[in-house]
Amino acid sequence: MNGLTDYITSERWEDIFTIWYVMVDDAYQALECRYGAWRRAGPEPTFSDSEVITIALICDTFFHGHEELCLCFVRSFWLDLFPHLLERSRFNRRRRQLAMITEQIRQYLRAELIPTGDRDRLIDSAPIPACTYGRASQCQTAVGAEHFSVMPSRKAKLFGFRAQVLATFDQVVDRWMLAPAAPHDSKMAAPFLEDAAHLRIWGDNAYHDPTVQAWLKEGRDIELQAAQRKDAKAPWPEEVRALFGRARRLVETVLSVLCTVFHLEQVGARSPDGRLARLASRFLAYNLSFIVTRELATL
Repeated sequence: MNGLTDYITSERWEDIFTIWYVMVDDAYQALECRYGAWRRAGPEPTFSDSEVITIALICDTFFHGHEELCLCFVRSFWLDLFPHLLERSRFNRRRRQLAMITEQIRQYLRAELIPTGDRDRLIDSAPIPACTYGRASQCQTAVGAEHFSVMPSRKAKLFGFRAQVLATFDQVVDRWMLAPAAPHDSKMAAPFLEDAAHLRIWGDNAYHDPTVQAWLKEGRDIELQAAQRKDAKAPWPEEVRALFGRARRLVETVLSVLCTVFHLEQVGARSPDGRLARLASRFLAYNLSFIVTRELATL
């Protein structure tokens, strides 16, 4: 993962913005050719959907998701690139409306990053607090006992959500899902992978559930291999445990970059559609880092 996000501080912003816009717009146009025009009524907006998604990427990569600060900066220094820049409320509304298209673009670009026939995946989850645990009873962003959980590695309580993430061994995010925090990871594997098939997946011992593993194997041809628990009756050989540990560190690095660079855990949205829009743009920004790094190397 060394060097994946170095471009954020080392390269010219104009080059980054241009590559982002070109990749997003090309994918947007290709998806329209495949599924038909997204906009079915009214005139085309002067500020295009591709520009909205590009500004969202700038916001979540450079400004920690702070939309007002991002729009003010772009209006002050980069208005020549975005001459019809929207004011904040219209931008936020358009961004939320484009959440699913943003995810469709990420899935479209995924084919460029994941080789055909690559079946091996890594699975893990990241906590996404909606508020501090002490204020949970007053929180309107997430309501209900299904959002109460704990974070054993941090020895802390959690009120909010978990992002389930499936990544390749090359550390590209294949798919993700937002779920309430309370259900155990092992129980979320089935709904998370219900439309996947023919995969070999490595997870930590939180995904150890023989019933779910058997269902995935029989119904979806998915082999979910979870790490052994400490009280296992037949321990793995040391070399197998070491190999599994190296694989686990790959997906932990993916989550570390998502949380430290793209601030996955600090979504900064109160509404469900706002939360999904921000997560979609952050996962897209992460995957685009592979393409941006490659394209900048050729300039």
